Amino acid sequence: MGNTNFKLINKQNLIYNLSKIKNKKICLMVKSNAYGHGAKEIVKIADNYVCGYGVVNINEAINLRKLTKKRIVIFAPIDDYEICKAKKIEFFVDNEPSLRKAISYGCQNLLHLAINVGMNRYGVKSEIELRNINNVLMENKIKLKSIYTHFSTTNNHIKTKSEYQKFLHLKKMITQNAPICLGGSEIRNFAFDYDILRLGIDAYGYGKMMKRVMKVTSKVVKISYVHKGEFVGYGKKYKEKFGSFVAVVPIGYGDGLMRGLSNKFKVIINGIGYVSIGYICMDCFFVKVDKSVKVGDVVEVMYDANYLSKIMKTIPYEILTNFSLLRGETKIVES
Repeated sequence: MGNTNFKLINKQNLIYNLSKIKNKKICLMVKSNAYGHGAKEIVKIADNYVCGYGVVNINEAINLRKLTKKRIVIFAPIDDYEICKAKKIEFFVDNEPSLRKAISYGCQNLLHLAINVGMNRYGVKSEIELRNINNVLMENKIKLKSIYTHFSTTNNHIKTKSEYQKFLHLKKMITQNAPICLGGSEIRNFAFDYDILRLGIDAYGYGKMMKRVMKVTSKVVKISYVHKGEFVGYGKKYKEKFGSFVAVVPIGYGDGLMRGLSNKFKVIINGIGYVSIGYICMDCFFVKVDKSVKVGDVVEVMYDANYLSKIMKTIPYEILTNFSLLRGETKIVES
């Protein structure tokens, strides 16, 4: 039968989402395999629309360098200075020792400065330390690629604006006029002054007025008639009450479809929603169907990560990144 499982990456939807960002440079986050979408395919589409890409470790950066000549920034602490210098991979510093070490390796032309305004993940939050860093920058005549922060929330506008004001205050400790880079979902909707947008989940269709970029599809590989009183799947999770046709779909938790969705979500086959039944297996799951469904019919397994995340009481990020496990093919589609 050939391959049955696909991640479909909608080219026009990604371009639409990127084009919504007006008058700002975009640093597109492609960490965790582009949020599960596939970094290779995303970069192929996005390269003409962004100024660069963001990742969180050296392995992601090295693999990404094979795909693009654009700027690559590691948004996490590093200790691979020689590789960064050799491959022109940029990174942030958030303390004086890491700044001095980067300079000692000759990486002074690759540096971003991270400021912590409330998330307490990475970044400098001390005025004194920022002044010391500024002295080192001046002594070595270093021009930063950007001064960067990531907001802890954008759902609370008062808190977000407060964090932005804190950023502006701390930024004053650095005397050079470096570009400002801001990160956080929906930051594009705030009237903040900045030069570069670290664009993450919004780009993939999970921001206001954005279009979904990825679908995960499979095919029906088997249909059986299950009689009243018979069980479906492991552990007698589902007992048929009336008698029904049951389809087998070859995607399971080994492919990133969370087992906690068992008996709780719907798929789409031929434009109609059908309920999954029984426990999700490692390699497949079951769907209660009718006579209209045939072997070979396409099954839309994941068409909206918000829908699945609400069932799982999690966030769409987790749903999307799990599908990096998908044993199948990633394809770019036009619509």
